[in-house]
Amino acid sequence: MRDINSVATELQRRLLDAGFIIQRYDAYSTNSIYLKLDYGVCNSIRISDHKGKEHLNYMFNLDRRIKKIRIERGEYTRYYYPFTEITAMVRKILDHRAKKQEHYGSSYAKVVQEAYLKNQHNKGFWREAVLVTSETVSQQQITSKLKQP
Repeated sequence: MRDINSVATELQRRLLDAGFIIQRYDAYSTNSIYLKLDYGVCNSIRISDHKGKEHLNYMFNLDRRIKKIRIERGEYTRYYYPFTEITAMVRKILDHRAKKQEHYGSSYAKVVQEAYLKNQHNKGFWREAVLVTSETVSQQQITSKLKQP
């Protein structure tokens, strides 16, 4: 079974290749990893191996415990994917971004920049998250391989 960090690293690599801006936050008290896409304009991803907090609603969820893809519709639509369905998740995220880009038109890049400027000094995720680059992904891959038995 793949570990959460290696799954997150693979997902980050694919999303970077697709041109996303990614912020990553590794939880202190659990194995959860959180990724914010295009400074939140394309929502966020929770990668984990346990049930999340009820009051938090991540659009995209990659969970070791999930056996098949499922969608929950409520106040917010939430997508759940097993670790084996990263490709399906990436396709859905790309589709989601295409709809956002269609909605905002040529202003999409400006909306992303405004999201950054509006939130850059906020506490919590914004202060603790790191900006993911191809260099940080490469380092995470090396670290993940060193941790494997």
